Amino acid sequence: MNAHRGGRARHWAGWAPAQPKPIRLALPLVAAALVLVFGSRLAMADGGVPTDPEIARAIARGVDYLKSSQRDDGAWDEPAQRQHRLGVTALAGLALLENGGSRDDSSIEGARAVVEAMAPRSDQTYDLALAILFLARQQTERRGEADALIQALARRLAAGGRGGIWTYNVPRDDPESGGSRRRSQRRPARPGLPRQPVFPGSGDHSNTQFALLGIWAAGRHGFDPDAPLESIDDHFRASQLPDGRWGYQPGMSGSEAMSCAGLLGLAIAAARPSLAERQTARARGAALAKDPAFTAALRAVARDARAAGMHSDIYYLWSLERVCVALGLRSLDGFDWYAHGSRILLDRQRDDGGWPGDRWGRLPMSCLALLFLRKANLAFELDRVLHLTGLEGPADPGPNRGPTAPEPDDSADGAAPGQPLPESSSEPGTDDVRVIVTGANEQAFPKIAVQFEVKRPDGTFLRDAGRDDFRVTEDGRPVEVVEFQAPLSTEAIPTTIVLVVDRSGSMEQEDRIGGLKRAVASFLEKLPEGSRVAVVAFGSEVDPLCPFTTDRSRIRAAVDSLQPEGSTRFYDAVADALERLGAESGRRAILALTDGEDTDSRSANLDSAIAAARRLGLPVYTLGLGTEDEIESADLRRLAVQTRGQYYPARHADQLRVIYEQIAERIGSSYTLAYQTDRKLPDGTLRPIRIVYRRSQAAGETAVFIPGMVVPAGGWSPLFLFLLAVLGTLVILPGALARRQTHL
Repeated sequence: MNAHRGGRARHWAGWAPAQPKPIRLALPLVAAALVLVFGSRLAMADGGVPTDPEIARAIARGVDYLKSSQRDDGAWDEPAQRQHRLGVTALAGLALLENGGSRDDSSIEGARAVVEAMAPRSDQTYDLALAILFLARQQTERRGEADALIQALARRLAAGGRGGIWTYNVPRDDPESGGSRRRSQRRPARPGLPRQPVFPGSGDHSNTQFALLGIWAAGRHGFDPDAPLESIDDHFRASQLPDGRWGYQPGMSGSEAMSCAGLLGLAIAAARPSLAERQTARARGAALAKDPAFTAALRAVARDARAAGMHSDIYYLWSLERVCVALGLRSLDGFDWYAHGSRILLDRQRDDGGWPGDRWGRLPMSCLALLFLRKANLAFELDRVLHLTGLEGPADPGPNRGPTAPEPDDSADGAAPGQPLPESSSEPGTDDVRVIVTGANEQAFPKIAVQFEVKRPDGTFLRDAGRDDFRVTEDGRPVEVVEFQAPLSTEAIPTTIVLVVDRSGSMEQEDRIGGLKRAVASFLEKLPEGSRVAVVAFGSEVDPLCPFTTDRSRIRAAVDSLQPEGSTRFYDAVADALERLGAESGRRAILALTDGEDTDSRSANLDSAIAAARRLGLPVYTLGLGTEDEIESADLRRLAVQTRGQYYPARHADQLRVIYEQIAERIGSSYTLAYQTDRKLPDGTLRPIRIVYRRSQAAGETAVFIPGMVVPAGGWSPLFLFLLAVLGTLVILPGALARRQTHL
């Protein structure tokens, strides 16, 4: 395969037709009036950003193109790369797997047969690295039957490195120990000082980045990558240019794709085992984030990304995607690299579903385009063993959603696994029975529904209180309770729940996926009869596995079908669950589990998830599985506390069962009441609610937002109505005039 450096190109831009003159004159007046009257801001839409359905259609067409191009013997042949039949086949199989292909699909099985037959005889750097990546991805477990072949290929690949740089070929011999020193024989990791490559100019950074990925992937399958990763670190530090970039070969001018390769090389080398043994993931990430070589490279990659255009190499776009996904970068200095790159790829896709080729050929370029669009993480688990923070500015909190309930105290610290956390209620320090409000919604306006729990001073749930035991006020005025359901009521109390479950690749560790399946089975047994449950799973995609149902066997079957794969779209999955629950009534809750920080959400973030949950009055119970280095416990705690849910940490998967049972007990201990608000119209106001149990001083408090235009207490004035009529005329009249002119 020929190396490509990814040159700068012209920017693409959209266009819009001119508007009729009357409309051009009226719209600024309307916009100004709306701003003055309503205090809102009008935003221009980014019409060029591809939507999820557009991207999904492009991927489906690309997958069809790959499948139609496969030979009967399972291989893919690219005329421009006939000497790399193994590499092209492995790359195509990898692209299909990353884009939802089943491991037992005939296309994948055919590719595997070709790779297993050809790889043991190969001496090509590209081919060996791609074979490792495909075999590692095709194997369902972290360790399995492909390990022996992966280790042999990795030893051969590592032996081809010359001072941290690779060329097209490696020694064909299979050294039993080459590239893999025992840990007792390793040199201690050295500080990041300038170093010199052993053989300057003896390779190139394109081959090197593929070798790097293959060696890193093999480290999950029994190969010790420490020595080659250390040599890669030495080389990239010594060959970096003053502007932070790298060229195709040492001494050449910098290129976009090769700068991505160097940046990823520094990051993966910082996660090598000799450092992992002595530092936490956060410590390694913090050290790298302050490393001058790394920060200079990151700035260079961010600058180059903004220059990507319609004529940029797909090879470069894939290099950009690979490094950004591996490092968890949703943007580069505020630049949305994925939206920009995916727009370029969608515009360049051919009618047959493939992408144009260059010296590599159409098949490889189509595979790399599909990997970009899927946000495939070929540096798998890097974000878990190298916890990078602070590389980007603060997350966009999303659009202003209007008033929300007052924020509860979010200072509660984590509890030991299996133990409850402090509740977010008022006056928690008294010895009284406490009311803890967990949700409120106005869907049946003017009827307002409130969910809450009642706890005794010893922390146990009080389940048998009656309607007359509670006093309810809205905005300080008593209201009459018109509906009431207690946990021990003889009536069936509908409970509607969405289980958000992690199916990312890291869930295969320590049998986490098995622990989740056992915990969900126990959870279903403890739920109140008649409860309706839906399941939303997430990895690289958000998958609605099961719609709302009372059939527990169907729910269990959906969860039992989970196989770990992909990255982590946690907040997108929570947003999906919130949307599903938003149309439901009665008692509602979300249980959201993740074993790592969000690395791949495209439309939601922490702030937008909190805003949506509070707007709907929905509690989110969060579960963090793993060590503090692996999960963002502070964010999970904030999401739970600010939505009146609870955060549960679990260090090991076998602790999940107890936690899920606790949550089921809590859900089964909830009260629901409804009252009639005195507001006659949806008026855009925030209504504080207070619930008191008998003479207790530990009241439960919340607030419900009633959507609508803010209405003055005395009603709208004649002047306001007149202005509203004028605005309506400004909006409607130009269109009517334009239609009349058309008819004339």
